[in-house]
Order: sequence, then C-alpha cells, then structure tokens
Amino acid sequence: MSDYYDTLNVSRSATPEEIKKAYREQALKYHPDRNPDNPAAEETFKKVNEAYSVLSDPDMKSRYDMGGYTTESVRPGYGQGQENPYSQHTWTYYGPFGSAETWSTGSRNESYTRRDAVEMLFRSALTFAAGVLLFRFSFIFGIFGILLCITAIGRGLMNSVRAIKLLWNLKGKTGQE
Repeated sequence: MSDYYDTLNVSRSATPEEIKKAYREQALKYHPDRNPDNPAAEETFKKVNEAYSVLSDPDMKSRYDMGGYTTESVRPGYGQGQENPYSQHTWTYYGPFGSAETWSTGSRNESYTRRDAVEMLFRSALTFAAGVLLFRFSFIFGIFGILLCITAIGRGLMNSVRAIKLLWNLKGKTGQE
C-alpha cells in the first residue's frame, strides 16, 4: 500500500485545506477525461481518490496515522491477497456469515455452497432451540443466565433468517446457470 501523503504530495502536518488543494490538483492532472486511453493515469486517479477519501475524513485520517486503516480488507489486519487464517472459525464470534460488512455487501456469498447454507441453518436452529430450552433454568444463574439465553435466542433467529436468505440466493444463482 502506498503512502497517502506521498500520493497527494503533502506533508503529514498538512491542513485540511492543503489536502483538498493537493487533491484537486492531482485529480485534474490524472483525470481519465484528460488522459484518454492511459491506464496508468486512470490507476493513479483511483489512488488519488482513495487517498483523499481517507485523509479528508478526520476519523479515518487519525486511524491511518496510527497505522490501523486498510482499504484492501473488510477486517483490519488482512492485507492484499491475504486470507483470514481463522475464516473457518468465524462462526463463533461473527456468526456463520462473517462480519456485518461482508453480509451487507454479499461478497462472501459466492464461496458458499448449498450444503454450507443448510449446515448454517441447522446450527442457527440449534442455537435458537438451546436458548429457548435453557431459558427455563436461566434463573439459577441470575441476570447473566437470562441475558445469555436471550442472546442465544436472538442470534439463532437472526442467523436462521440469514441462512434462509442465503439458500434463496443460491437457489436463484443455480437457476440462472
């Protein structure tokens, strides 16, 4: 990943006005309309836009300055071409569908098979059922037990709905092929 400050030719102590001015100069210089049939200029234009989108937002700029911002991945820490080494185990923390960003973009749907979706539906239904059955005894553990059961019920229900949607989407894709 190139340094965004170098991409815009500004110093790290540049003010927002200086960043905006540098962005406009670079954007005009490398704009695809001014450089037709020049893929290098188009790629530079994309990098300039990416750099400005990060450096113009104070929150993203502060994260970038601390070294914690990457645009190549959904989850920070996995760079270009690197796969999440724990992807097969994300069900325990993120649910069977990964993080909220991957579900909303649908970027991981292509990697799922019907069997995976059915397995996710089964696990989600078991989570829901366990929450409902254990709710009866949750008073033994006090408020923690009640919260745990309510969380299991909600998570099981939400992931069941998501698994059904995934099955529906997979059904539509196989019908088109």
